[in-house]
Amino acid sequence: MLNIYQWSKTNKETKKKIMDRAMFDISSIRDYVSEWIEIIKNEGDAGIVKYTRQFDNKNFGLKDLQVTKKDVDEAYKKVNPKIVEVLKRQISISRQNALSKAKQETVLKSFIPGVQVGYKITPIESVGLAIPAGQVPLPTVMQILGVTAKAAGVPRVIACFPPTDDYPEMLIAADLSGVDEVYRVGGIAGIAAMSYGTETIQPVLKIAGPGNVYTQTAKMLVFGKVVIDMVAGPSEAVILADEYANPIYCAADILARAEHAPDAAGVLVTYSETLALATQKEIERQIKYLSRRNIIEQSLKRYSCAIVVNNWQEAIDVTNEYSPEHLEILVDDPFAVLPKIKNAGSIFLGKYAPVAIGDYASGTNHILPTGFWPKMASAVSVETFQKSSEVQYLTKEGLENLEEIVDVVSGIEKLDAHWNSVNVRINKKKRVWEELK
Repeated sequence: MLNIYQWSKTNKETKKKIMDRAMFDISSIRDYVSEWIEIIKNEGDAGIVKYTRQFDNKNFGLKDLQVTKKDVDEAYKKVNPKIVEVLKRQISISRQNALSKAKQETVLKSFIPGVQVGYKITPIESVGLAIPAGQVPLPTVMQILGVTAKAAGVPRVIACFPPTDDYPEMLIAADLSGVDEVYRVGGIAGIAAMSYGTETIQPVLKIAGPGNVYTQTAKMLVFGKVVIDMVAGPSEAVILADEYANPIYCAADILARAEHAPDAAGVLVTYSETLALATQKEIERQIKYLSRRNIIEQSLKRYSCAIVVNNWQEAIDVTNEYSPEHLEILVDDPFAVLPKIKNAGSIFLGKYAPVAIGDYASGTNHILPTGFWPKMASAVSVETFQKSSEVQYLTKEGLENLEEIVDVVSGIEKLDAHWNSVNVRINKKKRVWEELK
């Protein structure tokens, strides 16, 4: 059921398929997504109703769009108090982790007499969170994005997710994490509404959150009107393991990724063919007891697999080239391996750290880059919802110490007014550039 590839003997086409996995190709849907964006942009709330009736709820009305305090109160009544307590604990852990990284500060340092330079960190004034909820409720996505944005100091945080009455935990997670406004609109329409605004939804400055190819394409198409966090594709994980790893754990973790979607990927990378075969056998045993078996089987046929390489260094090289969203390091001393890892969205060290713990409980952010993006992008964090301004303060002495640089470089670039803006403050009689040109 799990394909095993001897990497040195695997053909280029298969290698490309595994390494590229479900990369976004928006060419076939770009026009379709763009059309819906224009409908929401031009028709506002009426466009949202049209979109939502077509894709989510044929009985949807404008009165259903915004979540009210009454809706939130009703959500608490529908949910077992023990579940609420667990959500509170989860959010408390996430908040502690986010606040430990949060900074709103101005830092100035002096390297030249009379000159202080540095930066000022401030929150973005408004952000929108795109929360998937088409197949299953994802309150954990709601809480980690909401908590992180609020820890960053964002004064207005809104969230959009597809309308459903079946997921009261989503509203509770939004409430507990501090989200200011919640709207029942998802997918393309949610992205468009947060970008351009409607009669009910005021636009934001930045959008963050996962979603399917239509949601991610919409994010790409509105970029410029708003800023986005990243383009995030289907869930994926690499399990990097030596011959001593437990195949039961390897199989369970592959299955946990595979159950996300048919195009998700759970990949074992090892130099031990024995481990790969044992993992394959264990998957066949465990899958019998899983409720999303149909989805898992599709994932196992597409991008999930075991890659068997010749040695440990090649295993690390393949892992870095794959650049996974999630990386598990299943060895006795994972800290010895950690310095060799260059590309991964989130790293899980040791046999007692499955990806699921990052998804649900450890407090680390699980909104992560996928595909090749971990080579160049980071997980969502407080920095995602903040911006940095460069700052400089100069005395007259400091300006005099730097004037010659402005004199010469502005001469090279033929921008005399630049030098003049300095010279009117210090009244230098003769310009160096005149002697050098």
